[in-house]
This record gives sequence, structure tokens and C-alpha cells, in this order.
Amino acid sequence: LHRQQVTMKFTAIVTALIALVAPAAAFVPTGGARTRGLTTIKMGYVPDGLTPAQYKALKAKEEAQAKANKKKAMKGSVEDLTDWQARSAKKYPNQMGAGHVYVKLKGKATYGKDPNPNNR
Repeated sequence: LHRQQVTMKFTAIVTALIALVAPAAAFVPTGGARTRGLTTIKMGYVPDGLTPAQYKALKAKEEAQAKANKKKAMKGSVEDLTDWQARSAKKYPNQMGAGHVYVKLKGKATYGKDPNPNNR
């Protein structure tokens, strides 16, 4: 009788394990037609009228122009903070925050003024 109880408990445990593991097998990929090979997709954008080599050369030229422009255009202000503070303190004594200066723009900057004062 004791041996029969142990066998029944063992059978119940095995059945429970199979019931838990069986649904997980549905998520394991099987071999055959369902799996794909490890291939690299080789697609890319090329505008109409250009070959891939021409487009690559054009992109390289644009990147070189952008890099050169960034070096040239992003210089910032010529005046450093120490010079500005000394000039501001001399021009506006005992007036905190007076003499604020906006970032200097290159080209035809108006700095908030009317570029053509005769339009009034």
C-alpha cells in the first residue's frame, strides 16, 4: 500500500511538470521552413538620376562642406567675459544687469533695430 501511494505521488508530480512545460514548447522555434537564415539586408536610398557611387560622392562632399562650415561659422563672440564685465562696470557703475549684450550675429544682423529707418 505504501509503494502504491509513492507511485501515485510521483505520477502526479510528473504530470504536473509536463502540464507546465508543454505550453512553453509552443514558443520555441522549430527547424524547417519557419526559421530564416542570417542574411544581411542590403538596401539603401539612392535618388533618381544618380548611381550609388555618384550619391556616395555627393554625400561625402556635403559632409566635408558641413564640417568646414562648422569650423568657420561657429566662432562665437570676440569679447570674453572678463573684458565684457570690465567694460560694463565702467559704462554702468552700480547698476547690476545693465548693459546686456546679445549674441553677435554674423552677416546682415539688425540687432532689433529697423534696418531701414526711413520706413516710419
